[in-house]
Amino acid sequence: MRFVDASGDEVWKVPKGYVPMLLVGDGEDDGEQGQRVLVHVKMLREPCIAALLEMAAEQFGHGQRGVLRIPCDAVLLEHMMSNGLGV
Repeated sequence: MRFVDASGDEVWKVPKGYVPMLLVGDGEDDGEQGQRVLVHVKMLREPCIAALLEMAAEQFGHGQRGVLRIPCDAVLLEHMMSNGLGV
């Protein structure tokens, strides 16, 4: 899977087994202004990721188009990872 920008230029390629996510901080719908991350599909069953996905569904709805927007910033995600909270 590849993502392209508005001009049609390739921006990044998603490896098999990963889900692209756009971290949008406090959940404001600011388009493409977040940080892009790749999350392995095995992590989707972790409680922290499940909670983030639920928050995303509440904030943005289940019908998101394009990259999955997550109301979490990179600092929080890194904190969760470094503390072994399942991310």
